[in-house]
Amino acid sequence: MTDSRTPAALAPVGYAEIVTDAPERHSRNGSSLFADPLAWLMAEAVEAAVRDCRTGLTEIGDLSEIGDLVGMIAISEVCTLDTMRLIARATPRGRLSPLKFAGANPGSLAGLACIRQGFRGPTLTLSMPPAAALPTALDVAAGWFGRGSARYVLLGTHRQDGDTHAVRCAVLQSVRAPEPHAESALARLVAPVPTTVAATS
Repeated sequence: MTDSRTPAALAPVGYAEIVTDAPERHSRNGSSLFADPLAWLMAEAVEAAVRDCRTGLTEIGDLSEIGDLVGMIAISEVCTLDTMRLIARATPRGRLSPLKFAGANPGSLAGLACIRQGFRGPTLTLSMPPAAALPTALDVAAGWFGRGSARYVLLGTHRQDGDTHAVRCAVLQSVRAPEPHAESALARLVAPVPTTVAATS
């Protein structure tokens, strides 16, 4: 990744990746909560990425302790299309669940993860291919850091190849000097979908 717009002062301090051919198996919907399968998958990746970075953040112990200063950017070309189609199929029957309307909001890809982790910083969902969206997402994150809106930003991406889905999440921190391997670490967020289905972090 050599885009000149990539902010050199953003460094990943935590990372997780989940690859699956059955996103619905990751759903945790209940009688009072419904979210699209991809939102649940993103929330799971966020949880794993936060767990991955905790050992390096001993000065705060847990990101939820500074929840107002943790932001989230989610990127997916399809977002909540699965739930949107579910609603479209149910419309002719005239019985639609309000919970499913909420679950169809593309913003839930970022929102659900933040709700579950106790993060209350700025959020954004970009409904476009991750590779095209990444420079913009990094610019937005840099802006949040620069304005003091966030001390950490979760950057989650989703890619799909056939029936296989790859969701990645990096926990970003603003640093004074470029990290040696920051570019290659950020490039993992938009890498092709692995051919082997397995959960990694």
